[in-house]
Formats: sequence, structure tokens, C-alpha cells
Amino acid sequence: MRLKSLVLQNFRNLENIEIVFKDNITVLIGDNAQGKTNFLESIYFLATGKPIKTESDEEVIKFNDESVNVEGEIEGEEGVRISTIIQKVSESLKKRFLVNGIPRRQLDYAGNLVVVFFRPEDIELITGSPSIRREYIDQTIGQVDREYRRVLSSYQKVITQKNKLLKLLREGLAKPDELDFWNEQQLRMGKSLQGKRESFFEGINAFERKFGDFEYRYLPNLISDERLKEINIREIQAAVSLIGPHRDDFEFYEEVKDLAKYGSRGEQRTAVLDLKITELSYFESVIGVRPVLLLDDIFSELDESHRKHVLDLAKLQQTIIATVEYDEYLKEALKNGQILKVRGGVIS
Repeated sequence: MRLKSLVLQNFRNLENIEIVFKDNITVLIGDNAQGKTNFLESIYFLATGKPIKTESDEEVIKFNDESVNVEGEIEGEEGVRISTIIQKVSESLKKRFLVNGIPRRQLDYAGNLVVVFFRPEDIELITGSPSIRREYIDQTIGQVDREYRRVLSSYQKVITQKNKLLKLLREGLAKPDELDFWNEQQLRMGKSLQGKRESFFEGINAFERKFGDFEYRYLPNLISDERLKEINIREIQAAVSLIGPHRDDFEFYEEVKDLAKYGSRGEQRTAVLDLKITELSYFESVIGVRPVLLLDDIFSELDESHRKHVLDLAKLQQTIIATVEYDEYLKEALKNGQILKVRGGVIS
């Protein structure tokens, strides 16, 4: 898989950018806060239709502008051109997805371009809340599994409706048997989601580890008819759904050590790097080609052996690297790559 070109309009601090990717490796060089990370995020946004640094779509629009457009051409026998567009209309946002100029639902849009994005903030996968890890699971599986995206979207709507009913039940404004329908829907979809998540972690853990004896342990918040009945009163009292995939989690282990509790900062960073690198193999096993790899200013935090390994892996697929320091080691390792300089939102 290869991104041939990228056109940006008003994505964060990037006003009008048009880049043709000439080589398999592209290196973005510039100081902090110039736009390197925004450029990488725009590719992630193009692939998934979602920003990575915020939950708000509006925040990706350049300050004082009314729209954002990200468009890319993907290499293939016929070539595919995809676009993600957001426009402010009155007090709301209108979001559109196009494939070769034809409108698509986000459900059908994702998967045209598949990416792995590794950035220093990803250490939050270990140190952060379970919601961060669930978002990672959903985004990763969802990039290559349309059915997963469909069921997840439906499941989230079911939980929203069930929670509304639970609030009415707590207030005495509904009958308890009205829960049966929503519990049945939650159970059916929840089992589907957890089955796919289980398969994902089995697959990830089956690949050869690159940087250590790491294991990623899935912690499903199991859902069953029996558990739903047992927790019925508590859910009504809380007015919220207390069990199911929306409360899943996973843990990072090195042999028997829980890295969230006992891992050093370096061990945690290495484990996340290992997970991200393993994503490359996972995606290749599912779609038959390696995805685009995005690396955001990570080399200053890696020791020499990890640096070398990542640079060797960078040559196996299209890789776009953002870095502040372009030292002699990187110059030699990436001497055949395309070099782009970033300053004040301008790329040259």
C-alpha cells in the first residue's frame, strides 16, 4: 500500500499543502510546533476519518477558517483518490467522505488507506485510562474489518438507548420488561465485538516479538444473559450499562511483569513500540500488503539498537518520518529518502 500524493487545505496550521511522495521513505525535518505532527495526523485523518489528538472534528480546522479538506491518491492498478472534508454550516459541522469523487458513508470509507501511527504520546496506552486502550482496539481492528465497524456503531447506539431507558426506570417512568429488547441487542452485538477482539489479541500475540518478551492481555468485560439479570437492579440504580465491551480493557506484560504497575518509562515505551511494529504484520496478514507507517519524532527516545531496528523496518513499506534532529546517523540510514523541510506550516 502506498500513498502517492497528499493535498491539504486548512488542516490545523497547514493552509495549502500539496506533496507528491517520490520515494518509499519521506523525512519531515523541522523544529517543534511547525507542523510536522499535523502533517502526519492529516494522513491518519485521511485514512480513518478521525483526528488522533482530539475528539472534536472542529479542532482540526485551521483557526478562523470554515472548512478542512484532506485528499490523497493511493497507488494501485487503477488508482484510488479519497477525500475527507469538514465544513462549518451555521452552528454545526458537515462531514463528507469521497472515494473517486463518489460520496461514501464512513462505514464504507475506512480501509481504503491503512496506516500505523507511532508517536511519543502513545505511552498513554499503558499509563492512561481504559478508554484510551478501547479506542486503540476499535481504531486498529476497524481499519480493516468493515463488519466490526458496523457492529460497533450499532452497539454504541444500543448502549445510548439502554442508558436512557435505565434513567426512566430509576425515575419510575418505564416498565422493567422494556429492558429485555435492549439487553438482547446488547448481548448479541457484545458477543460479536468481543469475539473479534479476542481474535485480534490472539493474532497480535502470535507474531514474533521484536524488542522483548511482551504480551498484550485482553480483559473482556464478559457479557451474558445471566450476568445481565444479576446486575439488573444495579444498572437501574446507576442509570448506566455496567457490563459489556464498552468496559473492556487490555494490559501490557513483559513475561510476568505488569508494565503499568512495575515497568520503567523505558520498558513502557519499548512495549508500545513493539505493539505498533507488530501492527504492521497484523495488517499485512489481514489485507495482504503492508500499511503506511507514520513515525513522529521517536528516535531521540530510542537507544541505538532500537533505532537501527526501526530504521531497518522503515524500508519494508512506505514510511513517513517526522524528526527535529536529523543527525549524521539518520542522514546515512535514510540517505535515499525524500527530504521535506517544515517551517511555520509551510512544507518545502
